[in-house]
Amino acid sequence: MTISLLFVGIVAYAQNNNKDKLYLGVSGGYSHNTLITSVGSRPFTAYKSKGGFTVGMPIRYRFNEWFALQAEPSVIQKNYTWTRTDFHAYSPKPHRHTTNTYLQLPLMVNFSFGGEKLRGFCTPGVFMGYWTGSRIKGIALDNNELPYEYDESFTFDSRRDNRFEYGLMLGLGLEYKYNNMFTFALEGRYYHSASDLQKKYMYRQVPRYNDTYVLQASVLFNLFSLRNSKKN
Repeated sequence: MTISLLFVGIVAYAQNNNKDKLYLGVSGGYSHNTLITSVGSRPFTAYKSKGGFTVGMPIRYRFNEWFALQAEPSVIQKNYTWTRTDFHAYSPKPHRHTTNTYLQLPLMVNFSFGGEKLRGFCTPGVFMGYWTGSRIKGIALDNNELPYEYDESFTFDSRRDNRFEYGLMLGLGLEYKYNNMFTFALEGRYYHSASDLQKKYMYRQVPRYNDTYVLQASVLFNLFSLRNSKKN
C-alpha cells in the first residue's frame, strides 16, 4: 500500500510539472503459467503448464535517460491443467483445464541502457493481484467409471480460497523510440507468487503457488508530445 501511494504521488507530481517525462500506453501478450505444488499424496496425477493472455496499461515516469518508475494495471490469465498419468491415462483421459483470471498491479523500477533510439531495459519489482474468476473444463468419471465432459464456472469458497496474490517480478526487454511521441517495446517477464492460492484451512495442507512467464509487446505515448501536437 505504501509503494502504491508513493507511485500515485509521483504521477500526480509529474502531471503538474515535468509532463515530458510522463508516459502512458497499452500492452498485450501471452502468459504461460505453472502451478507449483506437490502431488506426492495423489499418485498417477500431474499438473501441467498452460497458456493464456495478458493486457495492461503501463504508466511510466522517467527521471532521466536510464531510470524510471513504472506501474501497469493489467488483466492476466494464470492457467494450468491437471491430468491422470501412467496406467490411469486411458482414453478418454480424465483431465481438467483451469482458467484463472486476475486483476494485477505490477510496481517496478525501469533501468535502461543503450543508444538514443534502441535501448535495452530491466524491470525488477513487486506485484499484487486479485483472483477475479475461474473456469474449469475437462473430462471426469461418474460412479460407474464412465467418462463425461463438463464446462463450468468455479465457485469460490471464502473459507478455503485465497483470492489475494502478491510476489516478486523481473522483466527484460528492448524498446525502440520511434519519435518524441511513440516508443515501442518487447519484453519478457517472470512473476513469482509468494502467496498460497489457499487459506490455512486444514492440517498439513499442500501449498499451491503460481509461477508465470509473460511475453508482451507495448506502445508508450509521451503525454507532453501528444498535448503539443494537439495545440499545433
